[in-house]
Amino acid sequence: MRQTRSGKVSPGAGQARPGQLGQPARRPPGRRSASAIPVLIATMLWLPAAAESLPPARQREILRDALNAFDQAVAAAREDTGRSAELYGQAAAGWLALREAGLCNAALEYNLGNVYFRLGDLGRAILHYLRAQRLSPNDPHLTANLRYARQRVEPQIAPTGRARLAAQLLFWHYSSSTRQRFTALVALSAAGWAGLLAWVWWRKRWLLVVGLVGVAAALVCGSSIQMDLWQQAHRAPAVVVSQIQLRLARGQGADLALKHPLGPGVEVQILQQVGDWVEVRLLNGQTGWLPADAIERV
Repeated sequence: MRQTRSGKVSPGAGQARPGQLGQPARRPPGRRSASAIPVLIATMLWLPAAAESLPPARQREILRDALNAFDQAVAAAREDTGRSAELYGQAAAGWLALREAGLCNAALEYNLGNVYFRLGDLGRAILHYLRAQRLSPNDPHLTANLRYARQRVEPQIAPTGRARLAAQLLFWHYSSSTRQRFTALVALSAAGWAGLLAWVWWRKRWLLVVGLVGVAAALVCGSSIQMDLWQQAHRAPAVVVSQIQLRLARGQGADLALKHPLGPGVEVQILQQVGDWVEVRLLNGQTGWLPADAIERV
């Protein structure tokens, strides 16, 4: 990987060292960002409705302080690791304050993923990269950073053949955000029904074809959105944020489901929650129980 002037990591020759991974997402002076993330934090903060609990001026101040803290942390990393970690923590605190105030965009989640990676918190780094990917699934720098972080997770758990096949067949579902599919649903529905109404009036064959294709494509988008909603309700994705043993039943005295513990960054699906324990499924289909405080939902 190589680091671009915009501060993000893009695919390139060789592997990046951990210290190269991830700079904050922001628009560099005098040129456009190379990122595919459509709206960066600095732009979003000018919108008064972005985070109602914080005035826009306060939002911009928090953003500026967080970016400055990140830059200072990078500069101090080689000479004073303790001071660098403290500054990374300040940057994370600022971006988390914006998130808790209601600001939601891919650049914010991307920044949090970068700072947690540099702090050595692999679980939360992957958590925020996944949240960013949900909002901007095609950003190449985000994809590269997420892939690099995943390579450091222990143990490595490969998805089942069925899951890989589903990802290949439904590539359009996984390469677009719910918001993008909803926009497509509205546009295709409007075009489809307009075509059908025009066909009723003019009886042109091509109008019928356009109408039917538009309505059919809209139904596909609607089904994809429904799949997202069902998965969030019944198979919510989550990430392990602390090393923990997977157990066959609830309770610390239950038998182990796996010989080795799950490390931070392991991705799971939540099947159900009972009290302080959650039943999860790993990518390879293995199920078991974890304490609820050992994972965070994407």
